[in-house]
Amino acid sequence: MVTRVQVAERWVRATDEEDAATKVQAEFDRPYGYFGNWTTTTSEVEVVEVEQTTVISPKPLSKEGPLLLGLKDAAKALGISYSMLYELTSKGEIEWTRVGTRKYVSRESLLAFITANTHRGYHSRY
Repeated sequence: MVTRVQVAERWVRATDEEDAATKVQAEFDRPYGYFGNWTTTTSEVEVVEVEQTTVISPKPLSKEGPLLLGLKDAAKALGISYSMLYELTSKGEIEWTRVGTRKYVSRESLLAFITANTHRGYHSRY
């Protein structure tokens, strides 16, 4: 019988301490190519430090204002990057309007996109 003791320092992104402990425990349960057959009899997880992260939340879309939003403003309203919104408009996933040389997105198009892409539970695109 061989007893193994491991000390590992892990950084995990989690919503709270319980979530962090669950993620670390899942790592302990995965065999990462150890030689032989190891059985975990007990595990102890201690959260040493919690780092507060800032979550970028979408800017609320007010009822008042212009009917068309520039791509930068529309991206802020959705809480995504400008380049992601540009890609979505180029692929035709979000309707857009051209005025001169600039692309604009209507408020209705943003709301339709959100409605069409909102899902509950498991959702597979394929």
